[in-house]
Amino acid sequence: MDVLYFFRVLLKRKWLIIGSALLASIVAYFFTRNEVKMYKSTTRISTGFSVMDEIKISNDNFNVFEAETKFNNALVTFTSPSVLSLLSYKLILHDLQDPKPFRTVKDAQKNSPFYKSVDQKRAIAMFEKKLLTMSTLTSFNPDEKQLLEFLKYYGYDYKSLSNDISVYRLQRTDYIQIEYKSENPLLSAFVANSLYDEFQRYYQSMRTQKSTESLDTLQSLMEKKKHELDSINTSLRALGVLDPTVESTSKFEQITQLESTLSDQRAKLTTQQYTLDKIKQKLQNQPAAKAVVNVNNDEMLLARRAMNDAYSEYLQSDKDPALYAKYQRLQNAYQTKVAQYGSTQRSDGTTEGVGNIADLQEKKGDLEVDIAAGKQNADALQNKIAALRSNISADASKNVEVAALLKEADLANKEYLQAKEKLNSANDVTAAVNNFRQVLSAQPAIEAEPSKKLMIVGLAGVCTLVLCILIIAVLTYLDFSIKTPEIFSKSVNLKLITMVNHLNLKHHKVADLVNAATVDSDYQPTDVRRSNVFRESIRKLRFEVETSGKKIFLFTSARKGEGKTTLIQALAYSLSHSKKKVLVIDTNFCNNDLTVQMNAEPVLDRLQTTNEAEIIEQVKGLAYSYADSNVFTIGCESGDYTPSEFLPDTSILYNLRKLTEVYDYILLEGPPLNDFSDSKELARHVDGVIAIFGADHSIKQIDTDSIHFFHSMNGKFCGAVLNKVMMDNVKLS
Repeated sequence: MDVLYFFRVLLKRKWLIIGSALLASIVAYFFTRNEVKMYKSTTRISTGFSVMDEIKISNDNFNVFEAETKFNNALVTFTSPSVLSLLSYKLILHDLQDPKPFRTVKDAQKNSPFYKSVDQKRAIAMFEKKLLTMSTLTSFNPDEKQLLEFLKYYGYDYKSLSNDISVYRLQRTDYIQIEYKSENPLLSAFVANSLYDEFQRYYQSMRTQKSTESLDTLQSLMEKKKHELDSINTSLRALGVLDPTVESTSKFEQITQLESTLSDQRAKLTTQQYTLDKIKQKLQNQPAAKAVVNVNNDEMLLARRAMNDAYSEYLQSDKDPALYAKYQRLQNAYQTKVAQYGSTQRSDGTTEGVGNIADLQEKKGDLEVDIAAGKQNADALQNKIAALRSNISADASKNVEVAALLKEADLANKEYLQAKEKLNSANDVTAAVNNFRQVLSAQPAIEAEPSKKLMIVGLAGVCTLVLCILIIAVLTYLDFSIKTPEIFSKSVNLKLITMVNHLNLKHHKVADLVNAATVDSDYQPTDVRRSNVFRESIRKLRFEVETSGKKIFLFTSARKGEGKTTLIQALAYSLSHSKKKVLVIDTNFCNNDLTVQMNAEPVLDRLQTTNEAEIIEQVKGLAYSYADSNVFTIGCESGDYTPSEFLPDTSILYNLRKLTEVYDYILLEGPPLNDFSDSKELARHVDGVIAIFGADHSIKQIDTDSIHFFHSMNGKFCGAVLNKVMMDNVKLS
């Protein structure tokens, strides 16, 4: 679509566009002339969701997504039916009880049967109960449903309040802002502040209830897990082991240590036995000293035996300190005797050798005691090793059971710790402080909000203006008609002879327009003497016909209703004005309007002869002359046949060339090419073909065949005439 053409279309319809915009503005002003002044109050709430200024028990980092979710939850809660219902109860109680209510019911509403049926004392009691218990009215209950309808009379129902309340987060801040507009500044401030109060009350109640339920659930879960853990530990203690792997490993290590100790003890016994045998051999080699030391030796043996018995008793008592003290006392007594008798004289009166014998006797006694104790100790080690090996064999059967219990104990312990951690976290959350704070209280507005009357009126006008332009643009874009010569040239690749403006012939005759008896009102140039656009267009067509060098013309079209009949009449009258003699033949058997409009006789089928000279006389006798002019007409009968079917070879069609001796021009009208083949048959008998196109039609696929026919006429096609052109469109293009 040509932009310049579109602007010209808009310019043409400027009064329609401007009138529509003005009408819309007037209507908008009519509806807003009684606009009520509105007063807005604002309160601001700090949430603490994005400001971490409280003492943190845990090490959790700030979570932007979590804070955003909390903001959304808070905004939804502010405007939820639960909170707004509490606000509506508070407002209705104020208006019913306070001497200066915010709103009053109109007299017409007070006199309504519904308003009179409401028991206001009972309603006040129910509203107070609902406000105290923080419960909402339900439409299932008939009494409560009546109260819901009663709230609508005051404009305190949920829908009315939610339409006037605005709750939103201030961008990139920690604040939530509440705004309320009403016709009363006191009401606006009261609603904004009361909404925060009721939200706080509802939010605190909900959080306390949820926290209590959560703590009870977590406490019960923790106690259950603790009981399961204690039960498993009791079973393990009953088995006498906490970890079978550790116990088995410990016993194997004890056996290894005891076997090593037993091996050392046996090696030590072997060494001691060898030493004892050597000492005995030495004593046998000294018999002379035996008599001297017999008495002393017996006493030392007794002392040594007592000492060894005390040591054995000490070992068997699991190392009792009292027995060890007894052993040391007997050992000291034995050492004293050894020192006392060590210097005893021999029988020969000397002391030489007596000391050695005494020492040998002492070593012998010590070794005998050590060997006896070592054997006893080795036996004890052997018994203990056997006992440990027996215990390991017995424990193998219960290892599977103990291992399963230990796994259950480990799982129960983890679950218990998790439950305990959740309980502690819940306690921390419950103990957290409510961070909502009212940092700005709502105050009654001093001035009313700026009136939107002018904005609404202006917006209505602008929107209507834009809408009209869009509608015109769409209609212009969707209009594919060939309404101007420029569009015709782009759509139809045919030579354009001239264009003819659209004309309403309901109250005019074609002859009068051509003869200047009627002035065309479509166009008024400066020269009033040349004011008939239609006549000037026909004159252009006449010029093209006269300069074509042809005498016989067929006027046809692609479709019906393009104006062929009117143009043929107008051209014939115009040629008559230029002193030309014109014969008009109606060959449109499908629609013989030309015959009817020119009052011609349907004698076409009678004009038959084999003598060319006679045809001229026949035409002169049967042709009708309109108003004693140089225009003669031959009419035809309407019927379902073509020229080749209706007219024989001796008809006038085969003698048209002879008629040009009498008539300057012969004009024929043919049926539309899209529907009939008559024009193709007639084209063989003429010198030139002129196509008529209506500017109110668009070129469709069916028209392409007819256009192709015009291109294939090998010089007979004289051009096209664009008829029914709106001159306003021509001025715009």
